[in-house]
Amino acid sequence: MPPSPLADPQQPSDLLLYRLAKLTASAGRLVTRLCERHYGITRREWGVLMWLARQPGLQPSQLADLLELDRARISRAIASMQAKGLLHKSTESSNRRRAALQLSPAGQRLHDALLPQVRRINTDLVAALDADALQQLDQSLHRLQQQANLAAQDEASDTAFPPRQSGHRQNHLG
Repeated sequence: MPPSPLADPQQPSDLLLYRLAKLTASAGRLVTRLCERHYGITRREWGVLMWLARQPGLQPSQLADLLELDRARISRAIASMQAKGLLHKSTESSNRRRAALQLSPAGQRLHDALLPQVRRINTDLVAALDADALQQLDQSLHRLQQQANLAAQDEASDTAFPPRQSGHRQNHLG
């Protein structure tokens, strides 16, 4: 069997991240269409619904981390969902800056109606793989995530290229 082009990418379609992005885009469109057309929410709002159904009382910053979104985007999603009556935001009396998020009864009903359909999209997608291939994919994704986390830690400690949050980037090229 010839080596995988993923090991030595020569063209865009050989790049792992390109292929994962294409898969996410095409499969994600199914979820996006379902959310937007049938339920009037965005895919980002669906992510908030999923996490709050699983872990009620999360803070906006925790949701931002779980969904890998910046805080401005999560704030907009929360505001939109509050306006739609899908969640409640309560603040602690001792610290008004700490907010806990809970699904409203309408948000819980929406989650409960949408989850089986999103699960079906996912199970239909992985149905292309037999049980062994699916187990191998799961393990491979876990290892790839660990590797990406290590790479992100290395990048975060690289002082030559500080993250944008710390201010402007300096031109180190001369």
